[in-house]
Amino acid sequence: MSDAKTPYLETMDVEDLGRMVMSLLSELWITRDRVAVLEELLEARGVLESGSVESFEWTAQNEPRIEAVRDRMIAQVMGAPLAARERTYEKILERAGFGQD
Repeated sequence: MSDAKTPYLETMDVEDLGRMVMSLLSELWITRDRVAVLEELLEARGVLESGSVESFEWTAQNEPRIEAVRDRMIAQVMGAPLAARERTYEKILERAGFGQD
């Protein structure tokens, strides 16, 4: 549970917020583009009827799979500022097993 005295954006600066927005925008555009292509291809081949995507409902058996995809996306977007700070030369070397002695 988060501390009510520590707001989410307290230490975040404009560049961090920009990274989050750009990460989200990039993911959204890639996804929308790919979905549009797939829908066009499937409709052109008679595999998918127009409007069937909008009327689709997940089954209880498949919900965990889409929830995992959603959770991963949220973690990537919300973690973008932290990931940018962790991509320092020192951190990369440390993860590769070349920590400073």
